[in-house]
Amino acid sequence: MPSETTFDKLPDGNYFEWKIYMEALLTRKGLLDYVDGTAEHPGGTEQTKKVKDFMRKQSETRAELILRVTPSQLTHCHNPDPYVIWKTLSDIYASRGHSTIISLHCRFHHLRLDRGEVMSAYVACVHHIAFLLEEAGVKVTEDNIILAITSGLPHSYDSFLISLDATPDSEYTLTYVITRIMNEYQCQHQYPPHQAQASEDPQNEAMAVTGAPSHGIAHITCFSCGKKGHYQSNCTNSSSPHPIKSGSIGHAALALEDDSDDDEAF
Repeated sequence: MPSETTFDKLPDGNYFEWKIYMEALLTRKGLLDYVDGTAEHPGGTEQTKKVKDFMRKQSETRAELILRVTPSQLTHCHNPDPYVIWKTLSDIYASRGHSTIISLHCRFHHLRLDRGEVMSAYVACVHHIAFLLEEAGVKVTEDNIILAITSGLPHSYDSFLISLDATPDSEYTLTYVITRIMNEYQCQHQYPPHQAQASEDPQNEAMAVTGAPSHGIAHITCFSCGKKGHYQSNCTNSSSPHPIKSGSIGHAALALEDDSDDDEAF
């Protein structure tokens, strides 16, 4: 025995999806003829078996409809004939007005692949809006669906779309385009563009940008007086306590040596 089918009951806004589920459910139970008008009263008195079977099937169909609507919709289910109930719900909720069509067109042509959205979900959303347009009486071609899907892709797909334009017309079908897009989506997510990883140490990150740190003026040792903070050319101390004699080490070596001593102190 198949498991009992569950789906959202009919409130405002989901009629077309609800209708498909109900048609599938009634088909499985052999009751669809009692809502689409093909089942006819066999004629005769209510005591005959054919009439009794017909009335029983009508009651079962009506019960299935009642059990699949919300309490607010029960007012449309008073009639004992399920065909009347089915038609009433269609007349109320299968909106085909101009405002509905315009709204669906706007949604159809402004769909976008959001960051983090799965491509299959995005394609399914486009198909869903196309289905709603079809139910509203608008003819939607494969080219319309291809345009809606491709126009909503981000800039990372620009080069892919250019290559897609080279497809021969005989191969340019909806199935082909969706297959190519799904492959491109997998490639972009399996092999994302290489990005340099940020260093966990801010100091290392700064060094990576600026190179090795240079010694500031505070670490410079005067070649004349031996004090830090200035160069020999700017020295104002006429009597140097540490005169540099011939054969002594150079300026750069002295500065680095002093810096080394300071580092050890730290």
